[in-house]
Amino acid sequence: MRSILGIDTASPRGSIALLIDGVSRGVAALSPGGHSSGLATLAARLTADAGIPLASLAGIGVSEGPGSFTGLRIGLAWAKGIAVGAGTPLALVSAHEGAAHAALAGAAREGATLFVTVTPGERKEVEVALWGAAGAPHGTVAGLPVRPHRLHDPESVPEDELTARIESLTAGRAYVALPANDAIAALLEDDAIPHRDVTPLALSVAILGDLILRDGGARDVVLAAPAYGRAPNARKPSP
Repeated sequence: MRSILGIDTASPRGSIALLIDGVSRGVAALSPGGHSSGLATLAARLTADAGIPLASLAGIGVSEGPGSFTGLRIGLAWAKGIAVGAGTPLALVSAHEGAAHAALAGAAREGATLFVTVTPGERKEVEVALWGAAGAPHGTVAGLPVRPHRLHDPESVPEDELTARIESLTAGRAYVALPANDAIAALLEDDAIPHRDVTPLALSVAILGDLILRDGGARDVVLAAPAYGRAPNARKPSP
């Protein structure tokens, strides 16, 4: 039996999921502002309900960001603690790929062939990546296609140019997948481009983390670090 824990604390509405032999055995939402206090409790509940000790996990997948500085540190620090203590392999999953994977089901329902993921970037900027629903490798895990097809790597775009950039990438034939970000959703509120909140993302993180580990992509537990996507707000004063 292969069990993978997925953790997403990159966004305000974080989540945790348990995947066993490619089948979801539970997804639980973390309360806003409660990532630190709720993560261990929900992980223990999910694994206990499935009759699996935390120490017996085959791997842990964690969203590496970009996203909340505090949230990313909480999720990765907790996962590192389990990984070190139990020798559990650790995989880091891009927040863009996690959102794209979660969006695949919606794209299939709506007949969309293109979609865009958007995450916070540097001040007054966002990160944008383009994905294709068609062309993904065959096969499913937990009822979802195995992996989205990346067409354009994440790039930084000024917030006031977001709509124009999406239209230039997709010719208006896509929708936007947002990992629980009200500020970015507000940028698109008055525009014709449809957007979807694709959270919770923990199940997608678990599925993709499992694929990464199967491909030999486990991270060094000591060196693994979040991909914040921007510089911190608090900075040292200039000399």
